[in-house]
Amino acid sequence: MNRFNLALLAVLVSLSIGAAADEPEDGYLTTEEYIEQAGPFLHLSCERAWSSVNEDPEAYIDIVNKLGAIGFINHDLDVTRIEALPEADLETVRVQYYNEIGRLCRERPSMLLAGVIEQALIDVFSDL
Repeated sequence: MNRFNLALLAVLVSLSIGAAADEPEDGYLTTEEYIEQAGPFLHLSCERAWSSVNEDPEAYIDIVNKLGAIGFINHDLDVTRIEALPEADLETVRVQYYNEIGRLCRERPSMLLAGVIEQALIDVFSDL
């Protein structure tokens, strides 16, 4: 999983937490649309998600972001609080979030990625 960590860290700076290629101009889908996007990935473990995208870090982050949206919905996290952060603070939170996902996946690669992402969201964003 070392390549996983290095690849994940390599793309952190350029990615935003809720980014998804299919988002409308206002940046938000409906709850049903977010669930539909995440649906095909809900059953994947960390390891299986990584192999399913042929170890492509950007494709993996796309899965993480789609599953992350479900965590925001499940926990009713206030996206506006995150968007209001200064850019440097937002970047710090981003790095903490993705690093936490990487740490949890390294520890137990067979865990469901959706659960790992949800735990990372709770750990990182609940303190904002």
